[in-house]
Amino acid sequence: MTTTEDPPPLLSIGELSERTGVPTSALRYYDELGLVPPQARTNGQRRYTPAAVRDVGVILFFREIGFSLAEIARFIAGGRRSRQELIDHKLAELAEQQHRIEVARTALEHGRRCPSGEPMTCPRFWSIIEGRLRGLSVEDSHARAH
Repeated sequence: MTTTEDPPPLLSIGELSERTGVPTSALRYYDELGLVPPQARTNGQRRYTPAAVRDVGVILFFREIGFSLAEIARFIAGGRRSRQELIDHKLAELAEQQHRIEVARTALEHGRRCPSGEPMTCPRFWSIIEGRLRGLSVEDSHARAH
């Protein structure tokens, strides 16, 4: 005797929203982008498999670590090599962001403990601005001011 299990019931967009915390408007947008397409439409309403919860989780994770929706789409659709290239590119991008943050932190820490007591009257602050206007990076301008 064979028993066939009924497939799990499909989720409405509202149920998917409740399970993931993602607004229905975002889920509709994900559908438009092909990231989380519904399994079916019933009376014009999107219906999702329970696996869509996991798919939305993947999107949330990648958004949290800095990927754009377009990058996520390429990651999901890509093969191993393509995924490795996306990871390598994102790592380089994050390293550049980290560097810019460190430069900004250094400049702000100087502003906090500026010997002149007021960054807007600080000669070093203005020399950094002038260097920047001459085409130097903030980092190079700051290094020359010190």
